[in-house]
Amino acid sequence: MAVTELGREFVFALAGNPNSGKTTLFNELTGSHYEVGNWAGVTVERKEGICKYVYHDHKTHFDTHEHESEHKHDEAHNHIRIVDLPGIYSLSPNSAEEVITRDYILREKPDLILNIVDATNIDRNLYLTTQLAEMGTPMVIALNMMDALEENGFAVDVPKLQESLGIKIMPISASKGRGVQDLVTECLKTASEKQSPISSINYGREIEKTVTEIQENERLNRLCSIKLIEHDARLKSDIKSEKTTVLLNDIAKIIPDIETYIAERRYSFIKSVTKQCLTVTGTNKQAVRTGKIDSLVTHPVFAIPIFILIMFLVFEITFGAFGSALSDLVDNLFNVQFASLAEKALNAIGAGAFARGIVVDGAIAGVGGVVTFFPQIMLLFLFLSFLEDSGYMARTAFIMDKLFMKLGLSGKSFVPMVMGFGCSVPAIMSVRTLENERDRKLTLLLIPFMSCGAKMPVYATFTAALFPAHAGIVTFSLYFVGIFLSIVSGLIFSRTILKGDTPPFVLELPPYRMPTLKSTFHHMWEKAKDFAIRAGTVLFAASVIIWLLQNLDFTLHMTPDSADSIIGKIGHLIAPLFAPCGFGDWRAAVSLLSGFAAKEAVVSSISILYGAGNASGLITALQASFTPLSAYAFLIFVLLYVPCIAAVSALAAELNSRKLTIFSIVYQITVAYIMSMLVFQIGSLFV
Repeated sequence: MAVTELGREFVFALAGNPNSGKTTLFNELTGSHYEVGNWAGVTVERKEGICKYVYHDHKTHFDTHEHESEHKHDEAHNHIRIVDLPGIYSLSPNSAEEVITRDYILREKPDLILNIVDATNIDRNLYLTTQLAEMGTPMVIALNMMDALEENGFAVDVPKLQESLGIKIMPISASKGRGVQDLVTECLKTASEKQSPISSINYGREIEKTVTEIQENERLNRLCSIKLIEHDARLKSDIKSEKTTVLLNDIAKIIPDIETYIAERRYSFIKSVTKQCLTVTGTNKQAVRTGKIDSLVTHPVFAIPIFILIMFLVFEITFGAFGSALSDLVDNLFNVQFASLAEKALNAIGAGAFARGIVVDGAIAGVGGVVTFFPQIMLLFLFLSFLEDSGYMARTAFIMDKLFMKLGLSGKSFVPMVMGFGCSVPAIMSVRTLENERDRKLTLLLIPFMSCGAKMPVYATFTAALFPAHAGIVTFSLYFVGIFLSIVSGLIFSRTILKGDTPPFVLELPPYRMPTLKSTFHHMWEKAKDFAIRAGTVLFAASVIIWLLQNLDFTLHMTPDSADSIIGKIGHLIAPLFAPCGFGDWRAAVSLLSGFAAKEAVVSSISILYGAGNASGLITALQASFTPLSAYAFLIFVLLYVPCIAAVSALAAELNSRKLTIFSIVYQITVAYIMSMLVFQIGSLFV
């Protein structure tokens, strides 16, 4: 008998704790074939992907797109849509992520909940599992990291655990792809047969009686009935029966602190289950290893110096000889070989000077000025992904907690700020995870000081031209300046416009793990993908527009002298403002304006305005127009001035205050101008 309903789409909701391997499993199931967006009404990321399979000879064939063309005409070719729910610890509506998960399961009614559980931390993970089971939706547990559990000196009796929970359990190792095919097979079987889990927790006679009556009165599942008893405000507003209100009042009199009571019953159940199913077989090597590493990297004295050293090495490799060699290779391929082929092709079809100029000197030169440094961007994201996947980045929040307390923040705010090194937009969105409104606003005002990845092409261009022997040190100093000024600004804001008490800080530190190459490279590409997309869209359009503005005057006629062009006139108007900063050249001033669209556009603008055909030509042009001191002042301004329009839009949405948004923009530009001027003016006294 077939175990699946052929020719239909299944929807599986992937749920689990943070650091349980949920993202790794999602990537394993969907590959790189998924859509990213936001959940309605909030800026919490939403990911959905398709895992395809076919049904042959009573067996489910696991298919992650490699065989898509073979089966696209197969009637038995069904789809599994995987919805990656936010990582949460419980279904209590205390955060946007918890509300999203609960509402999605209640309203969208997925065919199955795929609950991923970290086998090395079963007792903590099972709290969410017991709540998910009470929702009544068919459910399968993916018991992840089984290999790590064995390495840690533990063994789990899976059949006994399955019997205790009343839920089908499939052992897997998501990072290695082990057991995933069997997991999908079981999920399809459970979803098709609509096997709902049976709750194994008994909360006592009075509560069980009340839960049953509420379920009948309100037509709610078991979890929602329990949440009503726990005084869930969101559910209370939807009560239909007066009998339910009476029941809630009666149970509250019998058990005053009922929320604590129910939590204790859950934990008591989980403790008894793990005691029966989990046995010690040897030494917990992972815990020993994690303890030894933490004794050094979280040391009160050595922690921050080690963090600084690690980041310095990352920048030295990225922007040093190795990274530069990779960039030179791409420069030759794109700006020399490809540009030459494009020019020959245009000449062959008889294209005019205008067409050749807009394609070769505009689009290719502008985009090429940024694409040249794509290898260095990939390198930086590779290192950051490795540090994140290994568990070290979580320690940075712990390390910074003491320092952040002086800013009136907790170390938790450091996590979104570290994300800002990649891109300000997701960093700004992630601030939603902070519970306190004051903390959110203060963190939002500080994130723009974190140097985003889009600024790296600017740093790479100028350091290659003016600081070739010290590119890594100069780039590292820029990141350090950004962090230092965020600290200073935080001290000012927390004592003036955003006063308040320092919140308590609780952070889960995951054990150290050696990241797999597949996972690390996947995360690296996820971070670098936006840059590649912008190079083909925003930067392409910006390069064409800048070339047109450079070659047309206000009468829209071609002009041989770019100084008389539209952009030349605008540049000459604003250039004197930057003379005290050391870069009063109109072309430099105009390039900063283009940075409002995207920071990479600064390099594209400079490449076009200085007439540089490739990286070597651009370096020569910069060496003729800047001194090392004026170049560093320019980089300081790029580091600190207002972020791109996408980041500003996200900032305005999260701050939800026009005054604070305008204040942030003005403050960033003011700080950028003052610091850039100070660097040049003070530096001029010694150089």
